[in-house]
Amino acid sequence: MPADWVWALLCVAGFAQGAALQISGASAMKPLSGEVESARQEAGAAYFKLAEGEAVVAPWPLAWRALPEGTQLLAERAPHPAGPVSRLRLLKGDQPWLEMIAGGYAGTVVQDGWRLGFKEGKALLVQGDESQPFLRRMRMKDQAGVSWCLRLLATHDAPKVASGMAQEAQIKADWLRYLPRKGRCE
Repeated sequence: MPADWVWALLCVAGFAQGAALQISGASAMKPLSGEVESARQEAGAAYFKLAEGEAVVAPWPLAWRALPEGTQLLAERAPHPAGPVSRLRLLKGDQPWLEMIAGGYAGTVVQDGWRLGFKEGKALLVQGDESQPFLRRMRMKDQAGVSWCLRLLATHDAPKVASGMAQEAQIKADWLRYLPRKGRCE
């Protein structure tokens, strides 16, 4: 993948530990998608203006840089009993280069068959019988062999979910994955 379109992205900017990531702009009925007309960071949040509306990510967990021309955005919101899961993708053409998830629950896909799991309150990446800790910073290759930077941003308790007669406590997580810049996760 050409590195020139991957914006000079992503120096670590202090993400508040435990602060829940919020992604707005899409409803459960209608995703928000299209070319980003303008983007800015203000007061710790990122604003992406599209012809059909605006997506907002707060707090924005990365250093701010200009987006490459022609960046596409897709924001989706899916209902879940423990609270909605929001997903925002930035793409160049049809190739994603950054993805954020807010409110992922156990079983949510993280990357290529790896799913979010929890054991004793700690986040895991689970694939079949295999599991590994989901770290604050790590790298993973996708099925095509492309290396992605992966960051667990926060975990938080969600409201209890009524399942039949019992109530289950849920843990949710926020994370992002992005293509490294010049081979480095920043």
